[in-house]
Amino acid sequence: MVYSKRTKPISLVIMESLERRTTLSRKHTNYLRGMQKGFQGELAFDRMAEELGQGCVILKDLFLQPNMSNAFQLDALIVIGETIYLYEIKNYSGEYTYGPEMLLKKPDFELSNPLIQLQNTKNRLKIFLKELGYLLEIKAYVAYVNPEFTLFHAPKLDTVLLPTQLNSHFSELTIEAAALLTPPRKFVQDLMKHNVAQPRFIEDIPEYNFSDLKKGVTCEDCGSFELVNYRQNYQCCNCGFKNPLHSALLNTITEYQRLFPESKLTTGMMYNWCNKTASKKRIKRVLNEIRGK
Repeated sequence: MVYSKRTKPISLVIMESLERRTTLSRKHTNYLRGMQKGFQGELAFDRMAEELGQGCVILKDLFLQPNMSNAFQLDALIVIGETIYLYEIKNYSGEYTYGPEMLLKKPDFELSNPLIQLQNTKNRLKIFLKELGYLLEIKAYVAYVNPEFTLFHAPKLDTVLLPTQLNSHFSELTIEAAALLTPPRKFVQDLMKHNVAQPRFIEDIPEYNFSDLKKGVTCEDCGSFELVNYRQNYQCCNCGFKNPLHSALLNTITEYQRLFPESKLTTGMMYNWCNKTASKKRIKRVLNEIRGK
């Protein structure tokens, strides 16, 4: 049973908006591509996990705020009976060489061994569970989901799931979950009470202002500005997507809210933000709908 959904991190949403509306530096483009690749890896993991039976609970993308310590993030949890399966998901591609502290990708790219982060997350989860009054077994894994990932000289570790091991791992969990028909609802409910919205990682996002960003209504499917309006509907010239114009305006104004959360929404401002491609009367109707929620 899937108890929580995975959504794009707000930092990723903002960076994708900025890519559409301004020119990113090479550094920030690489940052965006890394986030996109990571999110795609998490979705790939989710598709495998969702094949499990009804005797488990799948929790995705949690940001837990304990009462007595700092918040921490979890990529995925699978709860079966009295056991919690914790996953650190990685979508690395290419050939890496294992090291206890660093992974090396030829010729000279190094990154921290995810097992270090996994152990830290497991410790924090264990302390948090104790705070909630639960003594549950935690089995933690780094899950490498990209089939084009190779790890040389890696010792045989029960905490590492290579791409070729994922199917057998989930097959074992399916058998285990099948024997348990009732998911641990109370524990999950107690845990989710401490799940909070993820913060924007402002230090990694370039500075921007309204005057520097490209204005206009974008396609809800591909993000293109090349739209043809047919009174009540629009069609994207780039991908052919069709939808009500009202929906595109709502999406574009919501995008503005994410980029400028402290700014007041006015008809005139949104008229300019949409590059005057819709009437002020129509934009006002959309704003009234947003304010009425």
